[in-house]
Amino acid sequence: MALKRKLKVFLLSFLALVLLLLLAGGLFIYKAVYGFNFYENTPPELPVDLAGNTVLLFSKTNGFRHGEAIEASIPAFEKMAKDNGWSLYITDNGAVFNSEQLQKFKVVIWNNTSGKVLNEVQRENFKNYLANGGGFVGIHASGDSSHQWGWYEDNVIGAHFSHHTMNPQFQKAWMHLEEGNTMLTEGLSKTWEHEEEWYMFVDNPRKKGFQVLYTVDETNMNPSGNIPLLASDKDFGMGEDHPIAWYHDLNKGRIFYSALGHQGKAFREPNHLIMLENAVHWAGRFNER
Repeated sequence: MALKRKLKVFLLSFLALVLLLLLAGGLFIYKAVYGFNFYENTPPELPVDLAGNTVLLFSKTNGFRHGEAIEASIPAFEKMAKDNGWSLYITDNGAVFNSEQLQKFKVVIWNNTSGKVLNEVQRENFKNYLANGGGFVGIHASGDSSHQWGWYEDNVIGAHFSHHTMNPQFQKAWMHLEEGNTMLTEGLSKTWEHEEEWYMFVDNPRKKGFQVLYTVDETNMNPSGNIPLLASDKDFGMGEDHPIAWYHDLNKGRIFYSALGHQGKAFREPNHLIMLENAVHWAGRFNER
């Protein structure tokens, strides 16, 4: 009898552990795909000396948080700001997307944002900001499928996220620079080997008329995003033309997006930093004559 009781306790404990793991996994997947969304209503207090080439670094995450990358990116952007004389403001507060405060910034960087980070009023303010000439730089997760905003995916990012590499998650691949806007290409290597969690998109932004800055070569990459028991239909890549960083005009605004930047070490990589610095200059029309 004692043995039966021990066996029963063991089986019940094992079942409870399995259920907890399934629950935790389910919550993680739900958060990554849909997010647990919350919104700020009280705007932050901006510095009184905010002027000149003003940049907003916005790192709010209602979905999966790329904590290592976000933390590594902050000193990188602070150094860029110091070197270039930008006036940089850093926040996770979505209430900064009000009509009065947004107009104080020439560029807004969505720094690995995820989930539905803005409420409906804030979204409209952001749309108006871009329509009236604001600049946008999106990094990595700002282009994933968690944002629940069709207009943003169609018009800002210009491509619908499918999956990222999982077998393995991080892989080295060669990137190739395309000719284009000299403000964006200045100082960049024509070919560049980079390790990344590579994003796959269902559609190609080039087909919408967006300008591609870099493509990635899938030749030695396993593009599959299949996960046992969770996803079995993600065993594909984008083929010979796989854009990984691109840009376009949106009304009077300028848009730049790069799918790079999952890992913190990306923000210590010279080519990546040059690309982001160029993107901010271009999106904000800094130093244009």
